[in-house]
Amino acid sequence: MENSITSTATVELTNWYSEDFIYTSVVNYLRENGYKIQRDNVSKETEKAERTITATKFFKKEVIEVKGFPHYYYQAPSQVVAPKSTHAKNWFSEALFNSFVNFSMIDNGEVAMALPNVSRYQTIINKLNDYFTVNDLYFRIYLVNEDGSVEVSNLNYKLPKAV
Repeated sequence: MENSITSTATVELTNWYSEDFIYTSVVNYLRENGYKIQRDNVSKETEKAERTITATKFFKKEVIEVKGFPHYYYQAPSQVVAPKSTHAKNWFSEALFNSFVNFSMIDNGEVAMALPNVSRYQTIINKLNDYFTVNDLYFRIYLVNEDGSVEVSNLNYKLPKAV
């Protein structure tokens, strides 16, 4: 993925692709890079607690929708079953929609999304790159790796690095 910046914040949790791990890794990354965390876990109209981070740096506000990856589950001790690919697409779509809803909640700010860096999300992101680039749209994505490091990218690959 183009336009990447990496942080090596290490967070030790069991499920590295969980929303808790993604949230903690991104908050650590933002703090390491001079952001102030203002607010998180905003409740939406649905009354469902969402994992959202609001951060500021140099008078720039950013609201980041945090999404994990559907959990693997076990049918038997030796058999691991991966989630259906449609789960990841639905989670990604929900996070993208919530990001657009978050835009109306902030003045003079930007919206972004934080996701685990897994191949299914990478495939979805790659399919969206052309649309965001052709239409000159800006949308930052924080991709969290298994070791807790964070890669910052933009769906519009023509735009400069996001910091």
